[in-house]
Amino acid sequence: MKYILYITVVLLLTLSAQTFAETPDGTIPFDCPDAPNAKFQFHFTRALIALAVKTAPFNTVDDLYIQIYDDEAGIYNKLAGYYSEELKEKNWYNLQEGDRVQLYVLNGAAMQNPQADNTFTGIFAVVQGNEGIYLLNIVGSVPLEQMDQLLTNLGELGIEIPELKSLPALEIDKRSLSSPTGFRIADGSPIYDIQIKGNQKIDRTEILETLKAEDEDIDKAVEALRKKMGSQLEKVESSVKEENGRHTAVITVKEHSSSRSSGSFTANPMIRFNRVSGWKLGFTSEIDVARARFPNDMPTSNIFGYIGYGFANKITDVEIGIDTFPFATYTRFNNPEANTDKWYHGFGINTRLHRTTDITPDNVSPYRVDNSTNDPFGSLYNIFGANDLHNYYLRRGFEIAFRWQHLPRMEYIPPKHLVTLMLLAESHRSLEKSTDWHLFNWRSMSKARENPAITSGRMRSVMFTYDLNLRQGSLGTGYLGWHNTFSVEHSRTAFGSDFNFTRYQLHLRYAHALGEYQIRTRAVGSFSTAALPIQRQFTIGGPGVLNGYPLYAFAGDRGYLFNIEYFYPFPELFTWRNMQFDFFTLFLVFFLDAGQTWNIGDETSTLVPKSDAGIGFHFGERDSFLRFNVAQAFESEQGVQFNILWFYSF
Repeated sequence: MKYILYITVVLLLTLSAQTFAETPDGTIPFDCPDAPNAKFQFHFTRALIALAVKTAPFNTVDDLYIQIYDDEAGIYNKLAGYYSEELKEKNWYNLQEGDRVQLYVLNGAAMQNPQADNTFTGIFAVVQGNEGIYLLNIVGSVPLEQMDQLLTNLGELGIEIPELKSLPALEIDKRSLSSPTGFRIADGSPIYDIQIKGNQKIDRTEILETLKAEDEDIDKAVEALRKKMGSQLEKVESSVKEENGRHTAVITVKEHSSSRSSGSFTANPMIRFNRVSGWKLGFTSEIDVARARFPNDMPTSNIFGYIGYGFANKITDVEIGIDTFPFATYTRFNNPEANTDKWYHGFGINTRLHRTTDITPDNVSPYRVDNSTNDPFGSLYNIFGANDLHNYYLRRGFEIAFRWQHLPRMEYIPPKHLVTLMLLAESHRSLEKSTDWHLFNWRSMSKARENPAITSGRMRSVMFTYDLNLRQGSLGTGYLGWHNTFSVEHSRTAFGSDFNFTRYQLHLRYAHALGEYQIRTRAVGSFSTAALPIQRQFTIGGPGVLNGYPLYAFAGDRGYLFNIEYFYPFPELFTWRNMQFDFFTLFLVFFLDAGQTWNIGDETSTLVPKSDAGIGFHFGERDSFLRFNVAQAFESEQGVQFNILWFYSF
């Protein structure tokens, strides 16, 4: 019987020599030059290990190589120095580098696939013991959580290295290891899976995307989820369970009951203030069309309305319309059985009849939002006496828009593709300033900026717009990627218009993250075939556009604009960088602007851009919140410009 065992061992050793020559991942040859002869060396294969012990963690080992040298002067330092260079060059991770123990591990699977499990495909140790100097190389798929147990129980194979039994005191930087989900628990251990429970109408993907927009610490990410989706989720609970050394996060949510049931009606009061209308009171309303909904309960059609009365200019604004998506369908990708990766697409129609106070210019102002006269931040800005950022004019008429759009499954994410063809028939009229009052000017002693006149007349035009939004983000976190818009508007007297022109505009925006930093860039070009009415001119100047120049300093039939901004997380500049801000994040912003406008009738259109540079403090998320800028134009006669405003970045 013993001869059979001897023959088996010899065969296994022969096969192991061939395997060693192939040097698979995790295997490091014992080839230190000028090293003395080892007094003992052996190769344990999987089969040999199984003869001695069959339980974990030894069942995860494929090969174990060991050499033992006499403890001669300088041998440990020679071996430690040589293998340290070899292992670091091959991207092994150093767990311990001391006077008596050097320990390295290789997470080979994660190097090939970041989503792989955190298992060590190689372990290498150089140890100076009381009985000699050891070289140890373990090859296999050893889970992180079982490595300590493996090294401290080598005695089960007859290998006694007392120095390795102190390894439980070593701290492994678990954050250096890959996390398949991108999340970790408090001690840095990776989370392998995330389970979402309790969601019925809200897609699992929507919840995950909101989580991924926040911290990799699962507790902080869940807390942010509560804040971000508080309007949709009544309750969010989380726990982490461990099984076989793998952590799984379980997030249980309770959705709010739908406030927009089929056929629901909503009405919201409105109080606004500006220098043209003065105080304006009114309300907006919306009615969802019954049974016109997507499978995720998003309404496809609604009727909307708005009425507001300006007490200073005694003008009543009225708007009524319908927004419908009658020819809609949706597609699913990856898993047709799951409610994931769903996009809606199809044709829609938007019509409205209006008599409303609108703003100009309509192109690149970062503080223009939809229906800006109803913007509460703008009203607050005006009430406290800041220079009104808008110019106003009166629009009366009718418009109808036909659109094709590619809608995401989440309501808060804008369409990826939006193609619109709009027919416009309306009249435009100038409005005058009606009040100088603000909170610090009760008796109207100081004068507000005048409201410039427009080119009054009938506007009949056709407008084509294509909007491509590839930005990724979630719920107001700084969106990253491309957002580009191309538009053409054509008006001619043959339509009954008082204006005859064609204007083209290309608006390119790109936001790119550099770790915790961010660069945002914008390029705008505007071209027209004829002189434009004032309300359609390309207008630049002021905060967020040309920061070093006054508001709307330049306007013309043609022009261009370039902006670049660099966001730096301000807390990192000082020792209080570890403080947590629940209300906002503070950024230091460096910016550079350049632009120019000119008219059709100008004798020359030389390329002489107006340019400036400056620095700003940005409170809040990168794409929208409070901004304070200090800018200096490159023209010597221009003074330093200071401005503060609610800012919507490009």
